[in-house]
Amino acid sequence: MMVCVILILPIIFSCSNEYTTQHFSFPPGSMPSENNWEYTALTIVSSKQKPITKKSKKNVRIKIYDKNKTIFLNDTFKFVSASIRTNVEWKEFKEIRIKLFEVGNKFSEDTYNKNLLKSGPNSLLELTYQYDQESKQFKRVN
Repeated sequence: MMVCVILILPIIFSCSNEYTTQHFSFPPGSMPSENNWEYTALTIVSSKQKPITKKSKKNVRIKIYDKNKTIFLNDTFKFVSASIRTNVEWKEFKEIRIKLFEVGNKFSEDTYNKNLLKSGPNSLLELTYQYDQESKQFKRVN
């Protein structure tokens, strides 16, 4: 199983969006903080509605890039959900599987989050991308 570093950083930018990010590195076992990674998969979740944990319109961007900042994937999705988390399976460079799911937040006081904490996470989307040698990009295959 791939060891990943998860960084969740709520950041408020000047455009009043709230963001969370999750980083997953390749090869398996590498960590961005130790600079032993070759590629990073980054999931960015943003919302204009505060707090970001509340059920609202969310924009999700998935990027894969290398240390030179060359982008190999840049995909976007929209959901109406509470907090969104990502699970990544990336054992071989040529294929990455990404699962997006909605989770409740124990610090959020709204009823929707409380019910989500009791019922468990909701699956939002399961994605598989494969590396295309010709275009030098990851392409969605499902």
